[in-house]
Amino acid sequence: MPKLSMTRRNFATGAAVTAAAALISPADVLAQSSTQSQTQQPPKADTPLAKKAEAALAKLGKQSRAEVEMKVSEIFRKYGDRLSEEQKTDILRIMAEGQPPLDTMRAYLLQNGDQPATVLQLYREAKTEARGKK
Repeated sequence: MPKLSMTRRNFATGAAVTAAAALISPADVLAQSSTQSQTQQPPKADTPLAKKAEAALAKLGKQSRAEVEMKVSEIFRKYGDRLSEEQKTDILRIMAEGQPPLDTMRAYLLQNGDQPATVLQLYREAKTEARGKK
């Protein structure tokens, strides 16, 4: 079994990173991501696709809308230079229309020991009967 060696330098580096992470509050991170999402939103056009995207966003609550904006800003950060304006608007629409089912699923409470609603049952007898008739 390999022996892990922890040096004082590795420990100090890990402690410094942990302390710095503790100082950054989640509110700062959310505020920073919301300003990024505002700058990376596609320009609003008068196309039917843009109207569908705006209608889908209007149906969402404040928290759901913020989640959609974070997802969209991450996609634009990674792939924004490769996407056209129409594709950016379509991504916004798809993400906004897909959020209500996610909210519904998250509202359903499950415990770790809950059993599945359906169980896979294999019918091997049907296959053997079909072979016997041939």
